[in-house]
Amino acid sequence: MAGRQRGVDKRRAILDAAAPIFGTLGYERASVDAIAAAAGVSKPTIYSYFGGKEQLFRESVADSAVEQNGDALHVLQTLDVSPARWQASLYEVGVQLVECQRSTCSMFLHRMIAAESARDPAVYRTVREKAGDPILDALTGRLAMLGNAGLLHVADPALAARQFFALINAQIPELTENGTRPVADEIVRRAVQAGVRTFLLAHGVPAPQPPAPAPVS
Repeated sequence: MAGRQRGVDKRRAILDAAAPIFGTLGYERASVDAIAAAAGVSKPTIYSYFGGKEQLFRESVADSAVEQNGDALHVLQTLDVSPARWQASLYEVGVQLVECQRSTCSMFLHRMIAAESARDPAVYRTVREKAGDPILDALTGRLAMLGNAGLLHVADPALAARQFFALINAQIPELTENGTRPVADEIVRRAVQAGVRTFLLAHGVPAPQPPAPAPVS
């Protein structure tokens, strides 16, 4: 047990050391020697855990994304699916999710993932599997609950979850010039709320119509 814990500690130390070095220098300029020195381990130890610099970079970016997504996962877990609150809660969650993505660290990470994925598509796949899929699964589960309760029409909850994320973010890249320009919170809020309204138009359950009046004899 102690040996396993030491292994976990070393792996954690390597990832903690790698993140700022990769973030500052990028993949090409960062060296395994520098990461080993910062982590207090030998270079062969890094290779034994990660196989090489490329896999270490993938795991490091995914680890950072998991950390950044912690707040978003918590937000999704607070989505109220009760009949009285679900719709208002969906608006609130949409705004909070976009706020989670607007931090300086989060925007920098997204840009780095986009840039490095062109060099190594496995970066995107690793991040999606470790950081993105849990977020998608959390929203999928909540939307499925709303569907089962008859509050939303979601034949495919996973697809509906993807559509929700796409709609709440639809205007954000343009408004923020892809995260490079500050925008007033109220403007972002209105953009997100417009996305939620569109989602509800697509997946909302029509209100029952009153029966037609009986014909006058």
